[in-house]
Amino acid sequence: MTEKADEQIHARDRGQSPRLSSLSIVLIRSYQRLLHGLSLVLPFRRSRLLIAAGSCRDLSGVLQKKGWRRPLLVTDQHLMQLRLPQDLIADLERSRIPITVFDQVPENPTLASVELGFRRYRDAGCDSLIACGGGSVIDCAKGIGARVGNPWLTLRWMEGLFRVLLPPPPLACVPTTAGSGSQATIAAVFTDPERGRKIAIADLKLLPQVTVLDPELMRGLPPTVTAAGGLDALTHAVESYIGRNGSAFSERKALSALSRIARWLPIAYQQGDDLEARLQMALAAHEAGEAFTRTNVGYAHAIAHALGCEYGITHGLANAIVLPEVLRWSRPACERQLADLARTIDLDVVGLSNQQLALQFIAWIERLNRELGIPASISQLRSQDVSSLSRGALKEARLAYPVPRLMNQKDCEALLRRLQTETTISEGLSS
Repeated sequence: MTEKADEQIHARDRGQSPRLSSLSIVLIRSYQRLLHGLSLVLPFRRSRLLIAAGSCRDLSGVLQKKGWRRPLLVTDQHLMQLRLPQDLIADLERSRIPITVFDQVPENPTLASVELGFRRYRDAGCDSLIACGGGSVIDCAKGIGARVGNPWLTLRWMEGLFRVLLPPPPLACVPTTAGSGSQATIAAVFTDPERGRKIAIADLKLLPQVTVLDPELMRGLPPTVTAAGGLDALTHAVESYIGRNGSAFSERKALSALSRIARWLPIAYQQGDDLEARLQMALAAHEAGEAFTRTNVGYAHAIAHALGCEYGITHGLANAIVLPEVLRWSRPACERQLADLARTIDLDVVGLSNQQLALQFIAWIERLNRELGIPASISQLRSQDVSSLSRGALKEARLAYPVPRLMNQKDCEALLRRLQTETTISEGLSS
């Protein structure tokens, strides 16, 4: 879609001034084209993957061959209470790889939690990192690594693209959820409570050397966590595909992830011990991560980050609630792409137009949300916060997110008010 088409869509809208100026559109889209060009030539490293039930037991041998002598294991207290990392710790110690544990990672990692982990790494004389947990744990480990490699720089200074100047220590990722795909991305996101916002760092140096996709680690996940994680991965795949910076690689990965999610997420949600469903969802989250780390995401993520920072809403849950409204607003600029997504999950009916298929796809996401107990509104959302939340989301998205249709302050405020006023579809997440 060209800048001229952008302007035509804005011109058709009524009662939502001020619109973005033609100059603003040209500047934003030019910057995004530059990022697209970079994504096509940058040398994305792909982790060594260990994929299978029980593959976590192979990690110690791999790390031993790599010469990792004293890793810092980054995890959270909940997983330690469940004793989920214990077998990994025992395997490593049997291989004469002593482990230092850092388990002070909150649900949304903060700058302070990264600093605590950085000091723990330095005081214990560690030489490498293992992240065992969900996306928050993996992001925290990336942040710790960035600080270890660049101890004179703050995470605030490293915010943005390619500002991690010197390489972090080597990182292995052991995801215990299937959602964020952080193990496949160059990015990490942190909450900055002092400034009331989230910051993201993105650099090729943050990609892990080893990734373990072991469905045995995920079989005990509660249905609510399974739903939020799976819909987080769904949002990554969808926003990657409908954005303007796609490539053959990213589109293939996004469509594969979506196909897996459509088939296997309801099974993983209903039958948590189904190892095949867990494995397929782990692969889907990884593929979606591979897709969006090359294309970036969109307004659903920007708004979800703002909601998570203000109200502490889990990122995957916020994405799931926001995504249908964002797609409904974006549809005039991405009907063909949404129709492609509908065909990928077999929603195609002979004779339907791209517009009809796009609407069917959005309706399918809403049905999936209901099936997985996702509310249709945000109970915490206060009218007085709508303006500031919109400003924060648009500031995050304005340049780097190659969205199909550009949104202004009034657009974003109207979208948030729709999420505030709709009735709740299900109370499943609070039960």
